[in-house]
Amino acid sequence: MNDETLGQLLLDCGLRTADTTFDDGTELVLDSLTLVLLAHLLDERHGLIVAIEDEDGLASCTTVGDLRRFITQRSAGEHVLPEVLHGS
Repeated sequence: MNDETLGQLLLDCGLRTADTTFDDGTELVLDSLTLVLLAHLLDERHGLIVAIEDEDGLASCTTVGDLRRFITQRSAGEHVLPEVLHGS
C-alpha cells in the first residue's frame, strides 16, 4: 500500500489529520472502535478481510510500519500473528 493510500486510511480512521506527516516509525494508538473502523475500511476499500485469527495482529500494530507490514502480509494471504510484526 502506497503512502497516499495509507495516509488516507489513517485520516479516515482519525489516526492523523490532513496536515500531519507520518512515516513507518509514527506511533499508532488503536482503541477498539478504531480497530473496528480500520478493519471495515480495509475490507470495504481494499477487499482485505481481517479474519478472527488476525485480529490480534491488527490490534498489536503500534506504528505505521507495523500496520503497513500487517496489510502487506494479509494482502499476500498470510495470517499475521503479533510476534511476526515485532520480530519477537
